[in-house]
Amino acid sequence: MPQYRLTTKMAAKLKITNLQKPPNKALPFYDDWVIDLDIFNRKEVAAKLKPYPKYKDSGIEWLGDVPEGWTIKKLKFVGDSIIGLTYSPDDVTDGSFGTLVLRSTNIQNDKISLHENVFVNKIIPPKLMTKCGDILICARNGSRSLVGKNAMMDATSSGLTFGAFTAVYRSYGVNNKYLYWVFNSSLFDCHSGSFLTTTINQLTTGNINSFETPLPSYQQQTTIANYLDTQTAKIDKLIENYQKLIELSKEKRTALITAVVTGKIDVRECV
Repeated sequence: MPQYRLTTKMAAKLKITNLQKPPNKALPFYDDWVIDLDIFNRKEVAAKLKPYPKYKDSGIEWLGDVPEGWTIKKLKFVGDSIIGLTYSPDDVTDGSFGTLVLRSTNIQNDKISLHENVFVNKIIPPKLMTKCGDILICARNGSRSLVGKNAMMDATSSGLTFGAFTAVYRSYGVNNKYLYWVFNSSLFDCHSGSFLTTTINQLTTGNINSFETPLPSYQQQTTIANYLDTQTAKIDKLIENYQKLIELSKEKRTALITAVVTGKIDVRECV
């Protein structure tokens, strides 16, 4: 099982408790502890999460089997995909007035980020005004890897508009958060990737509309969305802690090097 060493000082900063002591003797200059990186033990997860009672062939090779009772529908039958607003440099304001235009740069870490904003002074068609629950998708970009990244609108990002290099998917009769998780799954990556080439980095509304999506009942969609909200938040927190740990480890490395090369620590008998 992969492990990472950290000092008690680091553990305190990260608010990590109940760590096992390492089996070997602590290092001379550090009070070491051991933390398992493999927090989500696969056997424990398997014991808690059970498969559905029965499955059926979805009829789609890349999707495989789905639980009985689930349906497969193309997105065009459960919502609308809309390409964003076209505007010229003359429409752009200094930000003191106008309508905020969401662009691909406003999609950061699967969330809407209201930074580096552009405002335009232009009449916006009603269907191009964002609504809570809309999913904003990067439809065109110079970087192939950014095409398809997306985020869901909340109350703070509704009532805005979105640029022509993005698209909005607006569903009806489907749990928006469930669809958001579908859009952030490997299913969407697999499907969208089939339309991207070395020369074309874009998703059209036709591409999005043709995406075949597994749909359980609305109640199950809500349960799945709530479960993923909770579990991914835990994983995101874990990632954040390890990122802090990496930074603290870099500081520890620099401090050690400095202490040794300036003679603050005698390591002649440690080699």
